[in-house]
Amino acid sequence: MRSWFLSVLVIFFFSFSVSGQELHTRSKKAIQLYEQARDLDHVGNWYNSYDLLKQALAKDGGFDEAVLLAHQILIKRGDWPAADSLYAKHQSRVEKDFRNRMLIDGAFYNYSEGNYDKAYELKESIDGTVKEVDKRLLDLVKKSIDYAIENKKKARTVEFKKLEAPVNDQPQQYFPSITANDMLVYTVRGKAGRGDENIFFSQWNGEVWTKPESISSSINSDRNEGTASISADGRTLVFTGCNKPNGIGSCDLYISYKEEGSWSRPQLLSESVNTLYWESQPSLSQDGRQLYFVSKRPDGLGGQDIWWSEKISGEWSPAVNLGPGVNTSFDDCSPYIHPNAKTLFFASRGRLGFGGYDLYRTEQTSRMVWTEPLNLGYPINTHGNQVGYTISADGWAYYSASDSERQTRLFRFKMPPDLLPEAPVFALTGFIADADSKKPLGADVNVSDLATDSTLLVTRSEERNGQFKLLMEANESAYLYIKKKGYLLYKANLDELFDSTGVAEIPLVPLKVGERIVLTDILFEFNSAELDAKATKELDQAVAFLLDNPEVKIEIGGHTDSQGNDDYNIKLSDSRAASVYHYFLKKNVPKENLVFKGYGESQPIAVGTDASQAALNRRIELIITSIDK
Repeated sequence: MRSWFLSVLVIFFFSFSVSGQELHTRSKKAIQLYEQARDLDHVGNWYNSYDLLKQALAKDGGFDEAVLLAHQILIKRGDWPAADSLYAKHQSRVEKDFRNRMLIDGAFYNYSEGNYDKAYELKESIDGTVKEVDKRLLDLVKKSIDYAIENKKKARTVEFKKLEAPVNDQPQQYFPSITANDMLVYTVRGKAGRGDENIFFSQWNGEVWTKPESISSSINSDRNEGTASISADGRTLVFTGCNKPNGIGSCDLYISYKEEGSWSRPQLLSESVNTLYWESQPSLSQDGRQLYFVSKRPDGLGGQDIWWSEKISGEWSPAVNLGPGVNTSFDDCSPYIHPNAKTLFFASRGRLGFGGYDLYRTEQTSRMVWTEPLNLGYPINTHGNQVGYTISADGWAYYSASDSERQTRLFRFKMPPDLLPEAPVFALTGFIADADSKKPLGADVNVSDLATDSTLLVTRSEERNGQFKLLMEANESAYLYIKKKGYLLYKANLDELFDSTGVAEIPLVPLKVGERIVLTDILFEFNSAELDAKATKELDQAVAFLLDNPEVKIEIGGHTDSQGNDDYNIKLSDSRAASVYHYFLKKNVPKENLVFKGYGESQPIAVGTDASQAALNRRIELIITSIDK
């Protein structure tokens, strides 16, 4: 715990005795001893420096700067009783602002150790100005002490469990990340914590964890590879690599993709993400298209900030700072983006909390606009550092912490339901196969929300078994599209496709003359041939299918509902088919592959006249008329 206290002390609680500054003593020998002690303190020699300060105070017991530095050094050594005794001995002899400084240093230390009542007592004893302390931290510490005392009374009932063997077979393992099918990826530091970092994984099979294994020889090396994030579909891995020959900064982010069961050679992410400064602690969205990470680049809001980048057309966009809704002027880190792509869990020491890094939750309401972060409360948050969390589809929070033997182990606890997003996430498993041969197929999987014309996620099924995994909220306007060259475009409503077990068998139909793709989203408004704004996503899926299969020629068939007379509906359906025809041409589908025709109301697929049935009949059908060899 002292490491966190010391890092804050160094950054925000400024040292004294700048060369040439007038000191509060007339003893030249005391000044000489003090300056030697100060230099030793700067390099972390807290024992010889303290011995020199004792000699200085023997020369002048009212030497304010020497008293304060001795008090701070004892705290850095973790010897609070000695620091408290030193304060009691000298409090009446030092100036008030120095005395107040020792009080806030002591309050901060006790707060950092979880001794909230003692911290409160010291904090309340401050009267007047405080010697050279950062006012932001001073205010934050005072308020956090009050916050910790009040909110510790509201402790939740949480059961923390160490992961069973064979996991936790190394002295140090940390920063877990989990897939939709419960494969746990984490960092291991071997050789009793003195070796290099490597990435390992273990699979939960419903009863036990499998023996941990190195994730891949193409990823792990004799350099440090760690703090990894794996996408929920298990196909994309971003990890931190430090001091690598091709690196940009000290630690950079690398990416690897799982192809045919093997991980590709890692690629260094571009300067859109990496800089000359430290980048680490990535978190991928479930389909691997959005990346949250931590950077110490100087154009942030604090020491460490959380940044975001999105993969667009194969390239990562320039990283964007999440802004003051998430980041503070202190350190913020350890992001975890929930599979819903809206809920962000992260750690911060710049907000009211219990000491160290606390965990918070926030919701993205619009692009880079976040709700007020919520502290997850006690005992999820304590005076220790809470970092490196990941949450499974069924609500288990995985993390690392030191055990009684000072070994870093992996733990988990069931996240209280009120801390999870209101809309539950369901794990869905699909198996794609050839409709005729039943052979498993690797295919592109796209989930789109047709109500908002937005892509929710993109993934791919595995060649060996045709399996893909999704973590999704219930959404009646979400549609699944599956595309593979040589096969008909597949479309289904997500809620209707998967059974109560969350599993679906999905047959892909090989391309044949006469097969058809029915586009039944509401492509047209009533009595109009103009494409509805919501039709774009639907039509773009069809465009991708046609461009992937240029040997296919189609007829675009337009259909209407039964309202209106036959002649009018024939003309309307023909105009609607023409609108789609021209849309495809604009998207570079070859003209010679397309014809269009209107069928009016003559071929209904839904019987009845209510609004939902009429909407189904207002449709476009793509009929395969020929396939060139």
